Amino acid sequence: MKKIIALAALTFVPLVTFAQIIGDVDDVANKASTIGNTLITLLISFSVIWIIISVVRYLIAGGEEDRKKGGMAILWGVVGLFVILSIWGLVAILRNSFNTEDRVPVNDIPKTLVPPSI
Repeated sequence: MKKIIALAALTFVPLVTFAQIIGDVDDVANKASTIGNTLITLLISFSVIWIIISVVRYLIAGGEEDRKKGGMAILWGVVGLFVILSIWGLVAILRNSFNTEDRVPVNDIPKTLVPPSI
């Protein structure tokens, strides 16, 4: 039970830490974007490390069965890296296609005329 409480407390630490920084929807979007970019970087790094370790295991393996397992591990690492990079590229294509930017263009927003007060 103590482990569950500790896990729940550690899960909500980022929410408490960022609670005063978030002011509007743009801040939430920026935080989500930062977390997503960090997650993508970690996944790509993990995939490359997995491939390197699998290649070393493949080269060290002595038997035919061990080489087969090593070859499959290399294959799944390459497939995982391909999927991660494909999704990342698809998101970049969609962002460029719909002309989304990280900042709101201030000059493109029409301004309303406010009548002077009497």
